[in-house]
Amino acid sequence: MKYLFILIVTSLSLALVAKDEIIYEVGNELKLERYSSVVLYHYKNDAININLNREFLDSPYDLMVDVRDLYKVERGEKIKLLESFRDGKIFKVQLLKEKPKRPYYFVELESLKHYSLIESKQSSG
Repeated sequence: MKYLFILIVTSLSLALVAKDEIIYEVGNELKLERYSSVVLYHYKNDAININLNREFLDSPYDLMVDVRDLYKVERGEKIKLLESFRDGKIFKVQLLKEKPKRPYYFVELESLKHYSLIESKQSSG
């Protein structure tokens, strides 16, 4: 009986941990809920280089990106994932606002944790 209880508690805790992990897919819309220093990159190469630097060198300060090639996302702004690169580590995104300065930007998977997934509205017809 004791082992059954431990098995049930372990299974439930693993299910809760797995539930918190969000799988981002092309077409998802996300909204920046909290204020943070999230940026979108103008160029895919900048996002890739930052991602590689974090992955292998474990120090984001060794690589710099020109501030003119960044877009600082403000709280409440929304993005839509358009395309995935490097096994889902980099996404091409569209900034969902009136008259964005660029047709698309790039973002790292690590930055997406600052966003909330917007539930898609299912049509009832």
